[in-house]
Amino acid sequence: MSRALSLERVEIFLIAYACLLVFTVIALSALMVSEIDIYVAAFVIEYFVVIFATSPHYPVETRRERIIGIMLLAVFSEILIQHVIQLLK
Repeated sequence: MSRALSLERVEIFLIAYACLLVFTVIALSALMVSEIDIYVAAFVIEYFVVIFATSPHYPVETRRERIIGIMLLAVFSEILIQHVIQLLK
């Protein structure tokens, strides 16, 4: 198969993630969501879903993907902890 017709895993990831980001921003904007933490949480979840969906049958992790994943998970966890604390007050 020629290079023009085949997309590499990274290219598929970028296209899928970009489409999801655009759709999420449009959907959340239409719902009048203004809290940035909702957007960040949605982006983090989408990142992990697209990584899983674009990987082969097993999750291939490079060092960079692992570092990005850990950073995004930390941000997501912080947002979640803040919301739980607000609920308990």
